[in-house]
Amino acid sequence: MEPINASKDKNGLKSLNKRLLTFMILCWFVPIAVFFTFTIISYRRGIIDKVENLMEKELANTASIMSIRLNEVISLCQRPSYERTWELNWENYQNGSMTQTEFLQNINSSLRGKFYLDERFNMYAFYLFGSENPDCYGSRTGILYNDYIKNVQKEMKDIMERDTSYAYVKVLNGKIYIIRNLYTTSEYQRYGTFIVEVNRDKVFQDVGEDMKRNMMICVGNAKSGITFYDAEALDDEQRELFGEMRWQYDGRENGVVKRSQNANYNAYLYERSYDGYHIGVIVIIRREVLYSSLYSVYEVAAGMMLLFLPLMIYSIYFLRRQIQTPVKDLLEASKRMEEGEIGVTVSGEEMPNQEFSDLKDAFNRMSHQVKYLFDSVYNEKLERKDAQIQALQAQMNPHFLNNTLEMMNWQARMSGDVVVSQMIEALGTVLDYRMNRANVKEIHLSEELRCTDAYFYIMSMRFGQRLRIEREIDESLMGISVPPLILQPIVENAIVHGVEAVKNGVIELKIFHDEENVYLRVINNGKPISDEDAEWIQAILAGDDTKLPKQRGRHTSIGIRNVNLRIKLVYGEEYGLWIKRGEDDRTVSTMILPYAARDTGREEAVPKGRDEGGV
Repeated sequence: MEPINASKDKNGLKSLNKRLLTFMILCWFVPIAVFFTFTIISYRRGIIDKVENLMEKELANTASIMSIRLNEVISLCQRPSYERTWELNWENYQNGSMTQTEFLQNINSSLRGKFYLDERFNMYAFYLFGSENPDCYGSRTGILYNDYIKNVQKEMKDIMERDTSYAYVKVLNGKIYIIRNLYTTSEYQRYGTFIVEVNRDKVFQDVGEDMKRNMMICVGNAKSGITFYDAEALDDEQRELFGEMRWQYDGRENGVVKRSQNANYNAYLYERSYDGYHIGVIVIIRREVLYSSLYSVYEVAAGMMLLFLPLMIYSIYFLRRQIQTPVKDLLEASKRMEEGEIGVTVSGEEMPNQEFSDLKDAFNRMSHQVKYLFDSVYNEKLERKDAQIQALQAQMNPHFLNNTLEMMNWQARMSGDVVVSQMIEALGTVLDYRMNRANVKEIHLSEELRCTDAYFYIMSMRFGQRLRIEREIDESLMGISVPPLILQPIVENAIVHGVEAVKNGVIELKIFHDEENVYLRVINNGKPISDEDAEWIQAILAGDDTKLPKQRGRHTSIGIRNVNLRIKLVYGEEYGLWIKRGEDDRTVSTMILPYAARDTGREEAVPKGRDEGGV
């Protein structure tokens, strides 16, 4: 950044950076300043007129929404006359087929169904013609009957005394009431009057909250105002404007907008006539909110002209050319290397400065060295791993072959040729499986189970009724891949160290999985594992001969060690073989393998997040 601040070189000439900055000011700042000044002056009036027109439309829409909701509730109040239910009940009362009590009960029941249960109404009152007080009354908001008589009824007398069936809308103490005198349709004989209070929150729920917070609604005259704002939160200017606009409302104009304003607020009054009522909507809005877009234009124009435009253009060009582009090239190369493209280099055009050119060369040399080291170490680890796996698989238990041959010889003397043939077939399966898996890293679980079943058959011939096999295998796992020769050694260990020591033994083979792992579990009910045995088994599985207890006559079980080591070599340290004492002193041997992507047919399964070495 230092060259930018230097204004002159050693010969006294001005720097190119300063000349470019001066050029940018003359070519960009002056034209932009002229353009914005002309635009603001020319369109200021247009913006104001547009805002005013939008405000008028908003007021008209608000009045229209309120009238629609009011017309809906007025229509509900007119419906009883069209349905004639009340009229028929009154005629039955007049001809003596219904008592007054029954008549009023029917009317009250109808009122509850039509108005009490409808959330758009808060209260209803029904007067039988000639009654001074309501004969039926109900309130959803807890208005007491006596409070209604005292505060509401006297204000409704003038309409109740009129000879008209028209539905009137009246506002009293900020509440909306609908009053209607009831007449028969045939002889136009008056039989009653009913009054309902409208739930103003439901009627005006479609009006936006921002609008309602600064709004007053007048119905009929200036005194009957419905306010939605918090009067205590108003300042003096707002109160003054509300009072002025309220008394401008005369209840006669139709589709007229009246305006007023002071230093901080604009006030609008919209008047509209409807059947049975006249609405005036008064709204007061702060000028900075109403003309926020215009003020924003002022601020943006001033800021761009005074500060940001030339500096931004100059800074963007400099940063992009000198820093952003070379950094982007280096980051893209680093990302490709992270994704596995070892040996990637930064290519393309030359770097804009010496520092990034040196960094590019250093990155390319480092990438080549990483590729060379990675290839060398990777190949060495693969070869060492293959050698370890093959060496572990090649280790056989010679006792198994000897014991089996002795047993077959004994069986040949004690039984017929069929049994011997079956045993030879089973032994052949086991031997073939062992000798043909030296270079195979994974096989299907079904093949592993076939060898285990052959071994079970041989052992069942040896132990007879003393040995019982129980299987619980998830058939959906038959196609998964597992390392060869991992299940039969564990079964052999369970029989040799467990079942041989008891009169009757049970071997349970359970194969199942959850979302992450596959579990191969062998359970035997033979001789329980003692604490000493558990210590001995853990030392074997750990592969540390120095930790094995020194006891005469006890040999190291190379089978379970090999199984554990092979699983860990293939899949990682979090997998392997665990042997412990379970419920009822049974011995539980569990092999845990990864379940994810187990049926892909790969030669070697690698757990997610591990390298190919797996160690």
